[in-house]
Amino acid sequence: MDAMKSLFTVIFALCMSPVVWAETAISAREVQKAVEQFVLAQVESELPEDARPVVDVRWQGDLAFAADGAPKIRVRRTSSRPLRGPSVMRVGIDVSGQTQRKMSVTADVRIWRPVVVASHMIKRGEEMALVGCELAERDVTQVRGAYFSDIHSLEGMQARRTLSIGDIITDGHVEKIPVVRRGDAIRLVARAGRMSMSAGGEAMQDGGIGDRIRVKNSDSGKVVYGHVLEDGAIQVGL
Repeated sequence: MDAMKSLFTVIFALCMSPVVWAETAISAREVQKAVEQFVLAQVESELPEDARPVVDVRWQGDLAFAADGAPKIRVRRTSSRPLRGPSVMRVGIDVSGQTQRKMSVTADVRIWRPVVVASHMIKRGEEMALVGCELAERDVTQVRGAYFSDIHSLEGMQARRTLSIGDIITDGHVEKIPVVRRGDAIRLVARAGRMSMSAGGEAMQDGGIGDRIRVKNSDSGKVVYGHVLEDGAIQVGL
């Protein structure tokens, strides 16, 4: 009888004891690394060879779960928009096939590239080929307009406005050097097959090679549009 009582006491004690689960932990660095690797894999295939992506994952704090097993970190995008600037990733933590945690993690994605910048102050109207420009690596993530990665692509351009030292030069900062200026007497040419005609005219606005500008036919007084040629003539339609 005493033996049965002792056995019952042991079984009762075991049933009343709290269940102790093994604990699985994931460090903040592991979360950051998983998100960083995912983002880099997404953006590197979209970038030119000279671009350098930098990812800053904004997550702090270690995670612990009352579950036994090797943790697996899943990362996915929350939208199809380009990964530029602060971008939210959806992260899931699985242990033994069971999802233990879901959270949103922000990754700040920056793209650095060698681009043409002003090496000293450039005044409005200065010819770009005659002033100081240089290649320097800059963060182009938020740059508006098309920037230049080749100094020679600025040949035949002038500054549209004053630029400060270090400014990234974009297509909004430059314009073609005018071959024709407003009020200039110009020659209008029109071609159709082997037939060619010409007449005198007046430029109604400035224009560089290839620009489409308004011109006035001196004989008829009619205002038409034409394209500036290398020799300063304006090609118009018949």
